[in-house]
Amino acid sequence: MRWKNTKFEFGALAKLFHWTSAAAFIAAYIVVYYVIWFMDDSSDESLPVLNIHWVLGLFVGFSVLPRLFWQLINVQPEPPHGSAVEHRLAQLAHAGLYGLLILLPLTGYIGTDASTDFGLFKVASFRETMLFGWIEDGLGISWETFEPPVDAIHHFVGKWIAWPVVGLHVAAALFHHVVRRDDVLTRMLPHRRPAAGSPA
Repeated sequence: MRWKNTKFEFGALAKLFHWTSAAAFIAAYIVVYYVIWFMDDSSDESLPVLNIHWVLGLFVGFSVLPRLFWQLINVQPEPPHGSAVEHRLAQLAHAGLYGLLILLPLTGYIGTDASTDFGLFKVASFRETMLFGWIEDGLGISWETFEPPVDAIHHFVGKWIAWPVVGLHVAAALFHHVVRRDDVLTRMLPHRRPAAGSPA
């Protein structure tokens, strides 16, 4: 499998970015809903489990920039047959997905006052950073004032916006695969055979 994309399909690195981000995104939801449904999220016992959620969220956030950079410097597979409106909607949907991959980790991080433990190292909480120190000292905004609206945005987007956007992405991929019978879905799958006419 080639690392780089071709005009027929995505390369190994693009697929790696896509599926690791998707897996971490879904796993972060599973972990946080486990805490919500089966634990007291304000208790000390929930912190190690919530830390998994934070680690997964930061992984998603950290992977966005190299993923976008790779997309910018790499050729993109040709879009499937469709109208200009369909292509524009697809572009907007992808922009929405990237927006989620940035906004949810960002608001999750800056709205949490506990450090994130990756095992080999820790990421300090936003409250402990020099940037928040400047916000607090320079703008006179305390953590008690800063955190609630950020947390509200994180939970609102995560609960009411993320799932419809992700669901639309999955539905569109299945529509192309089942109804249109094109290669929009399969060219992102690992270990697929090269499309007809593509280089070996």
